[in-house]
Amino acid sequence: MKIYKKLLVGLSATILLSTASYAEHIWVGLYAKGSKMTAQSVISREYLSDISDAIEGEWRRGYFLVDLEHGRRTWMGVFAKGTGYTAQTYIHSSNWKKFVKNVEKKRKLGYDIIDIEYGDAEWVGIFAKGTGYKDQLLTTDREWKDFKKTIKKYWDEGYSLTEVEAGGGQWVGVFSKNSIYKNESYISFDEWSQAKKIIHERWSSGDQVIKIEYGEGRWFVLFSKDAVWTEQAYSSNHGWEKFRSNFKGYWKNKFDVISIASGWND
Repeated sequence: MKIYKKLLVGLSATILLSTASYAEHIWVGLYAKGSKMTAQSVISREYLSDISDAIEGEWRRGYFLVDLEHGRRTWMGVFAKGTGYTAQTYIHSSNWKKFVKNVEKKRKLGYDIIDIEYGDAEWVGIFAKGTGYKDQLLTTDREWKDFKKTIKKYWDEGYSLTEVEAGGGQWVGVFSKNSIYKNESYISFDEWSQAKKIIHERWSSGDQVIKIEYGEGRWFVLFSKDAVWTEQAYSSNHGWEKFRSNFKGYWKNKFDVISIASGWND
């Protein structure tokens, strides 16, 4: 049985803004059936320091953080059991060079990067042991056109793209070997309405959505042709209140939250 009561508890500390203030801001949730996760919780806080406390609280309850997202005045964490992870840690820094040095330190300790998030001028890295990855590379590009070349380069070398984040004037990619995601492809558009149309087309052709991200004015959707889940869905809403009301319904219908994205319909 999926656990969803924590969602309402976790949101109690969040400052809720009026729906009107989110006029063009969009929250997007990606869901799937057939994952190995056995229970989930979603917690949000206004400040990074508060979500850090929440992360450690969920660790004590036996949950691992599987996705972290920052939106308008909100940090949101998706937690789960049954991930296969054996240990977890995180770092954050407002200085990119310092952040990269700390990433290297965690990698030397046997941790793999599972998520990178940029918000409130802070870079946050989420790490885990037990991912199954054999090798990882962290890349940065200032321009979208250069990031596209980087993706092709490492795909050609046998890596899978396992994480994407755009912020602070750069595109960040995490490439891994021995990933369950193979035969990857992606789309990128300025507007969410364009992206979701292609998502439906790709679902019809048998592709699955691995990740949805937004940054530097672009929506980025990553696909894989290898079936990982049995069914997928997404939700997109203007306004946090409307968006958060979706979780309970998807959990009730046996979907797990795979990731959350926050962006703008430019």
